[in-house]
Amino acid sequence: MVDLRDIPEGTRWQIATKILSSLPIMYDIAFREAVGEKYDELEYQVWLELGRDAMDIAKAFHLPVTTAAELAGDLRLITRIIFGAEFRYEVLEITEDRATLLTKTCPFLGSTYEYGGKAKHLFPKCLAFSVAVVETLNPKFTARFVRSLCMADRTCEMAILTKEEAKKIDEKEG
Repeated sequence: MVDLRDIPEGTRWQIATKILSSLPIMYDIAFREAVGEKYDELEYQVWLELGRDAMDIAKAFHLPVTTAAELAGDLRLITRIIFGAEFRYEVLEITEDRATLLTKTCPFLGSTYEYGGKAKHLFPKCLAFSVAVVETLNPKFTARFVRSLCMADRTCEMAILTKEEAKKIDEKEG
């Protein structure tokens, strides 16, 4: 009989990542039509709660949460811990109060195409999770997407910035 220890840790990691990255699209396909207009609203709450769990990880590993670059690095690490190593990121520090997180590859997108889902349905999930992680780790900061793979851009680009700066940008854009 095969025991868990007989399966290499890397293989177990890949299997877990594949299954976990498929769950959001499976739920979307199974429940969106039945739940109707409330689906996105309900699912958004799930992803917010998952993002808030980031504080447990941050405390357990003593993650720094003071600057935008630290928060971008934390989001990168926490996402990979929860969803697997298939996420590929780059963190660009702009200033102490602003950083950019570039997502090069996203396993959720691959699963969406594999199961025949709609990529645009991924965006609200990722937005809720990312904003919740950043704001939970440091309430002075928030996250804004500039580009998104699931909205047909070549990469995801997320700005981590102070809420004060985000408010000024929002006011300018009306």
